[in-house]
Amino acid sequence: MTKDQLELNKYLGSWAARDSKDNALATASQAGEADKKHYITGVAAGYSAAKVGLLQIKDGATVIFEHYVNTAFDLSFPAPLKGTSGNAVSAELAASGAAGNIGKVNLIGFTA
Repeated sequence: MTKDQLELNKYLGSWAARDSKDNALATASQAGEADKKHYITGVAAGYSAAKVGLLQIKDGATVIFEHYVNTAFDLSFPAPLKGTSGNAVSAELAASGAAGNIGKVNLIGFTA
């Protein structure tokens, strides 16, 4: 993101959602708002020990981005992913497959 975009986000309702789970699906979500769209500007996800798992970003129930995470992954979207008006958005990281291996996911964006 450019400096101007970051500055603009301050005024547009920036938010960050996060979740962590021990060998279970970790879901970071932002609830839908009537007549407003969520824009996703970044995602970060990873496991506390070596693991490859699927990360999905969803607009409501529709997958709009997916990537395999190899232990850790982070990405900023220079052109934000746009959600549908009124929909929740979420990032889901698959369960690790082993007790004690913690999955963490963070979703960052703004609402306008």
